[in-house]
Amino acid sequence: MKNARGLLVALLVTSIFWPGFALAIGLTNDKRAEARRIVEKTLRPRGEGTPAQAPALSLAIGVQGAPVMLEGFGEAAPGVAAKADTRYRIGSVTKQFTAAAILQLVEAGAVSTFSGKALTLDIAAADLFPGVEAWTVAGQNPITLRSLLNMTSNLPNFTRRPPKGTNPWGKVEAGQLLAAIKAQSPSGWPNSFEYSNTSYFLAAEAIDSLSIPGRAGTTNYREILTSTLFSRAEMVGTGFVGDSTDTADMAMPLFKRRPAFAESDWLKGSGDIVSTAPDLLKWDAALMQGKILSPGMMEEMFKEGGRIAPTTSYGMGWVIAEESGWAIYSHTGSVAGYTSCNAIARRVGGSEWISVTLLTNSDGVEGLDILADDLLRLVRTE
Repeated sequence: MKNARGLLVALLVTSIFWPGFALAIGLTNDKRAEARRIVEKTLRPRGEGTPAQAPALSLAIGVQGAPVMLEGFGEAAPGVAAKADTRYRIGSVTKQFTAAAILQLVEAGAVSTFSGKALTLDIAAADLFPGVEAWTVAGQNPITLRSLLNMTSNLPNFTRRPPKGTNPWGKVEAGQLLAAIKAQSPSGWPNSFEYSNTSYFLAAEAIDSLSIPGRAGTTNYREILTSTLFSRAEMVGTGFVGDSTDTADMAMPLFKRRPAFAESDWLKGSGDIVSTAPDLLKWDAALMQGKILSPGMMEEMFKEGGRIAPTTSYGMGWVIAEESGWAIYSHTGSVAGYTSCNAIARRVGGSEWISVTLLTNSDGVEGLDILADDLLRLVRTE
């Protein structure tokens, strides 16, 4: 697998031509019709007239950051048609933002208020958090900020094994959850990949414990994401679960099971953002156009970290694969009442790229990752 290197991105207004290949800005009517057909097939895998997996789906497809298809399907609430800019919880797509915020803070020269050490990707977690002696295992490399972002810390995933004394169906204070995680030890093969919301909760907690030289006070997770990510990408419909605007234009959730981990602060840093499909297209565009991270930090984000499967790895907030000369960066998310997917295809060795965002208002919707892949192929097929 090749890493994402030398990302050169340009926003063009007509077409981009490469030898033997043309990626046009826009979709033909035939491709739009095919896109709608495969979306409907995913929503109703058993055929037309059968119950849908989710009441609503919002879609954004972009080419070089330019929207080529923005559309809503179904109903965001009874009698209310879903729009492209209907708001949804985006679940684990949140991790892209948490990772980007950390990478920005590394470059900003942030310092741990606990140890006084400069923030680097290889800073030990013990230099960020006091009282984490349980995280040290003889003969194993220390847990670092990098291993949290790559999901190779092997700390137990609290959404699979909630710590004792916590209630998955109720609220939890961030401090209470942090204290419970500090008492746990890594498990499994050292430094191997294990998908874990714990890692990104800790990354968000780390953001809350940093200072930047020349600035008063400590950094704050929500403020950092709002001021340095959402605002730079001009994401006007994006915020956090529990905000005063949380319910504005929100798709009504469909719960297929009793909603767990839905209250704060369970999914802080790992699944607590509310957004829209067009806003996530803007996010992809800002990221790929270099408005969020430097080339070096972009390389870190899209570099192979934890090995998921022989041809798939985890970077920092993105699953990384390669298909027919295209690097595919994607992430799905599933939280109580919502399922999401955000994906980017970038031509290896070139600057062409396409993005697909899919947001739905039901948990456990199957096949969104496959649908995203199909739509990416549809757009890049001559």
